[in-house]
Amino acid sequence: MLIELFSLLLSVSVTMQVMQIDFERFEQLSGYDIYNSSLRVRKYNRTAVVINGTIELMVPLNESVMVSSDFFHSRLGNQQFNHYPAKFPTQNVCEFLQRFYEDYSEYCEHVVNLPRKGECPIAPRIIYVHNKPFPAKAVPPFFPTGLWKVQMAHTLNNIEIVRVEVIIKATHDLGI
Repeated sequence: MLIELFSLLLSVSVTMQVMQIDFERFEQLSGYDIYNSSLRVRKYNRTAVVINGTIELMVPLNESVMVSSDFFHSRLGNQQFNHYPAKFPTQNVCEFLQRFYEDYSEYCEHVVNLPRKGECPIAPRIIYVHNKPFPAKAVPPFFPTGLWKVQMAHTLNNIEIVRVEVIIKATHDLGI
């Protein structure tokens, strides 16, 4: 009986914890001749942080452009990041977009003018992001809390042409 009560309390406390994830910063570090980003993180209201702006793709992208990622974690949230062993697989931009649509298409609301599923090469365009909060449900619940830095790089013939950096803050909140 005591074990059943303990397991019930444990399951209630685990289900009550909700991962709260907010954008901290979005920054394009290089590749301004490929992408021109005006994305900014801003307060939407008293409790929500969103990303808003545009991404202008200035040249067509095809299978020769590779996308890679690196994750960094700061457990205490003090900007002392350690490399984290998670990453998206390195693949060409068309495969990356296809996998993105397969895994995360439900989180693309408020994003206008994304390339169509299966479109390759990706034609130049302006993509509009309208007050998009971070999709917390897209992150597995076992990811540790703290600051997360994700760097995405595009390479062409093993030469980096674009690098962007996104910093998010993950906390556990009681879902009350």
